Amino acid sequence: MKNNKEIKEKKEKPAKKKVEVINVPHKKKKLRTPSHIIRLCIVWAYLLCIFMLTFPFLNARIFIADDLSTTMYSSEAHLKLATQEEIDAAESELQSALDNLKEKDTKKADEKTPDFSRSLDSATYKWEYNVSDKTDSKALQALIDKAMQTDRNKYTEQSVKALNTATLKAQKTLCATVQISQTAFQMMLGGTVGESYGHADASADISRSLFSFALGILPLVGFFAASFDKHRHIKHIIGFVCSILSLGVIIFTIYPYLGIGAVLSIFIYFLLCALHIGGIYAKQQEDYIVKHPEKEAEFSEKHPQLVKALINEKAFGDSIHQPTKSEKELESAKNAQKRRKKKKRS
Repeated sequence: MKNNKEIKEKKEKPAKKKVEVINVPHKKKKLRTPSHIIRLCIVWAYLLCIFMLTFPFLNARIFIADDLSTTMYSSEAHLKLATQEEIDAAESELQSALDNLKEKDTKKADEKTPDFSRSLDSATYKWEYNVSDKTDSKALQALIDKAMQTDRNKYTEQSVKALNTATLKAQKTLCATVQISQTAFQMMLGGTVGESYGHADASADISRSLFSFALGILPLVGFFAASFDKHRHIKHIIGFVCSILSLGVIIFTIYPYLGIGAVLSIFIYFLLCALHIGGIYAKQQEDYIVKHPEKEAEFSEKHPQLVKALINEKAFGDSIHQPTKSEKELESAKNAQKRRKKKKRS
């Protein structure tokens, strides 16, 4: 009896519904056209150029020559180790110049004070001295620091000139040198290349400041042109001009004292020039294929991947391209899955 009941219960249980399994074709990765890939490479290259602005662009060592001028050439520098007598003489001369400083007459507001060579500004650069172990130059170095930190605007032109000359003589006696390393951002914010050369010409400083700003402006222009212009040639023209101008700015303002940032930027800009030329050629080829849809079959045989990439980017337009069988299957399978999900929810 029990067996009969169990058989009846099994018969009364509803049969399970058959689940229809739909095999959705695997979606392939979209092919990209050569011009699209080149544009992405250009965008990343410009980002690298902007990042390189934080690396040292200028890397030079400054010396003091016998005529008390600043120079970047060691052959023109005074590199003779001083004796203790020479150090004491320079110390007494500098101390005398400090003691003889005369304050300006406050009524003469138009009286100008000569600028001290900015390359000797202790607030910006830390000078190094090369002296013999047998000599004592600590007192002279302390006096030099005091002289360089003195506010020269408070004193008369004649006394300031004497102080500047005495300071330069003291630094020359100690074989003073300074290593200057500036990033492009530091050069933009006032640390112009003119400081490194000790220039006092205002017009030269203005032009070098403008060139320093160009180091940051030019890659930004190229970056935005490549980012927003996706289908035209204008981005390549603008980018090529920006790359050439950037190379000229680096060579004109910094060469031959190139830091690691300048050297790497030069390589990237040369690469950008090549990418822009390649981008123009690739875009011309793609435009020719798009403008001649009647030759699509011929192009498909010669350049099948390129034609597929153009179709993916809808370069031919919807009227030219008809969906293939696999694309129709993929679309129908997706629609079937959507319908099944809606039924489950309801």
